[in-house]
Amino acid sequence: MSEKNIWYEAEIKALKQQLHTDRETHQKEIALVREDAQVQILLVEKRQKELTRINIGHQKLNGELQEKLSKYEDKAAYYRRKAVL
Repeated sequence: MSEKNIWYEAEIKALKQQLHTDRETHQKEIALVREDAQVQILLVEKRQKELTRINIGHQKLNGELQEKLSKYEDKAAYYRRKAVL
């Protein structure tokens, strides 16, 4: 085998080793990114549930306020008809 071939073989071996090392590193990074994404998804889902509960509470309160407003509007209309206001 010539010196050139020996050098090529050594270079190929080094590149294969580097490729293997890079692949392992990237696989570990991908696993970490996936884990982080799962955590973020869980946090978003938790926040969405909190906001849904808040929204439902606000809708209920809004309904109650609309009922009170309607009663006051009815009273105001009654007193206007009676010429009190």
